[in-house]
Amino acid sequence: MDVRGGDGQHIRIIVLYLLDTTSEMGWFPTQLDSEESKWHFDILILLAVIGSSATQKHMPSITASAFGLFPRLLPAPETLLDTRRLYRLPSAANVDVVGVHSGTVLTELNYFATLVHKIEDLEPFEFRSCKIEHNLGHDREKGESNKPIRVKTMSLLNVITIVSIFMSVGLLVFAGVIHDGVALVGVSTMALSTSAASLSAHWSPKLSERDQNAKMPPADVVIRTRGGAFIVVRGDEYVIRELYKGMDSCQYEYPDKVRQVFLALSTLLLMTSVIMFSNSSEKIQIAVGAAYFILNILYWGLALLVEPGDVWDMSRYDIQHDMPQKKGNYTEVLWLAILETRSIDWVRRANIAPKTAPWDEWLREALQNALSGNTTWPAVARKDSIIGVHPREPSHQDANGVPSQV
Repeated sequence: MDVRGGDGQHIRIIVLYLLDTTSEMGWFPTQLDSEESKWHFDILILLAVIGSSATQKHMPSITASAFGLFPRLLPAPETLLDTRRLYRLPSAANVDVVGVHSGTVLTELNYFATLVHKIEDLEPFEFRSCKIEHNLGHDREKGESNKPIRVKTMSLLNVITIVSIFMSVGLLVFAGVIHDGVALVGVSTMALSTSAASLSAHWSPKLSERDQNAKMPPADVVIRTRGGAFIVVRGDEYVIRELYKGMDSCQYEYPDKVRQVFLALSTLLLMTSVIMFSNSSEKIQIAVGAAYFILNILYWGLALLVEPGDVWDMSRYDIQHDMPQKKGNYTEVLWLAILETRSIDWVRRANIAPKTAPWDEWLREALQNALSGNTTWPAVARKDSIIGVHPREPSHQDANGVPSQV
């Protein structure tokens, strides 16, 4: 064959050679129905069970959303088949929560409080303060909001869930158009398996409440992170108990026995769908594979771009944030917290500062300046001066470790 026609002719010959179907076997399959060289989709169902990492981040909101109860395709549906039932939402560890006046000392931060303050975004030696109240709207006589915490109706999570519902319906219609009864059963059982698993895990937040109306001291709390950042939160006992002192637990829709029935049903439906998908036509397998490919991309995008705090409707609370301040060392940010609270009892109670005579003297002087409103008090210079006067003492740190840059 004459190949002197230029580069275009060369490329044409190479492509024809790679896709040559007259030889024993070409380099790439070109047909679906040929018995010789074709694409195989026997393990395409693996696409359905890939993506657990993408859904795990938003699993609490996925199982709490009402849209999640609809039959639909979901990447890695087996992540919903957990025989354990969590009765408490995950909390943030290595965080001290100290009551300024109440004496409460906790070493973890509740789930919804973590979402409010975005603890993972706090930089070392950063100071924040805020005031949190119940959002009562125009009716200020209620005293306490009855609005629940729930997943936002217009959240991106619900949008993706609705997309998956329509994709499932589209696959059912396509299977009917090509007269593939096996695929109809496969798509239906997979969608129903997700619905049954979601029903078994469906829950709503249950916040701690006060049983008595006795007068309580101010409920302000101070949050300290492992990196030396501080947050002062001002609020009444109702709000502070809901978000910080109490336990934000999961109130499940169905009792444990019913949950086990749903889990068993979901498992059987999932196994049935795997068998049906493996025996369906190649056209529907390609469509199902494309659907799971798209869903995995959507849920990965959700995990990367959307934080859990953006999914939950926290309008139950009226939160007023003050301007954050970034300091260069632990002493400065501790002074700002003392200035805001006008107290040092919480510092000693939670071992926020080293237990040495120089630090005790510095704390007393810091309290005097905080009570007098002296915002220009040189906290670092006074600390260096006081420690320089006293003989060197061994360092004492609390259980969580006070940062060394004091």
